Amino acid sequence: MSITTIARKAAALACSATLVVSIAACGTTSEAEHDTMRVAYLSTANYLTTVRNEDFLSAAMNSTDVAFTGPYNPTDAYAAVLSGNADATSTGTGSFINFVANKQPWVAFAIEYYTGDSQGIVASKQSGVTDLEGLYGKKVAIIKHGGTGDYVLHKAFEHAGLDVNKVDVVEMSPSNFQAAFTSGQIDAIASFDQNLAAAMTTPGAKLLADATEYGNRNVSIHMVSRTFADAHPEAVKAMYRALVRESDAAQHDPSIITDAYREFGASDAVANQIAKFNVPVIKPIDADGLAMLEAQAKEYADFGFIGSMPDLASATMDCSA
Repeated sequence: MSITTIARKAAALACSATLVVSIAACGTTSEAEHDTMRVAYLSTANYLTTVRNEDFLSAAMNSTDVAFTGPYNPTDAYAAVLSGNADATSTGTGSFINFVANKQPWVAFAIEYYTGDSQGIVASKQSGVTDLEGLYGKKVAIIKHGGTGDYVLHKAFEHAGLDVNKVDVVEMSPSNFQAAFTSGQIDAIASFDQNLAAAMTTPGAKLLADATEYGNRNVSIHMVSRTFADAHPEAVKAMYRALVRESDAAQHDPSIITDAYREFGASDAVANQIAKFNVPVIKPIDADGLAMLEAQAKEYADFGFIGSMPDLASATMDCSA
């Protein structure tokens, strides 16, 4: 994904379609007195994206209005919040750790946890690769250095006792993954969600490893700007509770997830593969959640993705209390 300036993204936001969930006021409170949480939702089926379609959101958010804009790719969503045009969005825990390490003003309020079967490394048929060691000297595509794919590579190779530095790692836009994978421009991809599913459903492809094999810590996380967290902590807690309710609903009806992927253009084959992945659950960033983030941050420092351990405690919010 190309990185554009925040100013350009701010201008683009003016043209974005907006879905507003109006929240009924208690008593005689006027609309002008309501808080509003502006969510820049992603083109992926995390719960901060899918909850926008739920009838229960209004009641769950109490006196807070919610305005959804999107779908965005992650880079554009982050720019929207950092430029002041949105308040909340989602990312991976690894990217969040990078943001905090670079002193960006984010506060995370919910972990979307899954076992890790939706993150992995897949080799193409043309590569002839059948195991991780076979990737030595081969081209493996990731979205960006220090991102989820890079983390998966490092963890999988570490777990297998192999040297990840012997792999030719190639940064590539995920929109080019499938064409490069099927044409032989790359030998494998290290990725997640629909990109991983697309590679797995390619004839002759082989899944070499997934995150369940080494104990997954790299999951999704939902966050707001520091400014919004400080000004509207109760609104953040209300959104956390709404995400918990959405998570509970998805345990009973996983089509909440697959329908969203189809909405964003996933083929039936890809959606059917995604349906086999673990259904995520929302967890708080309590002592256990913070410990998981700090353990991953240590790995990020050990892998050289960040210079040192960031202060994650000051950049997170426990909404379960």
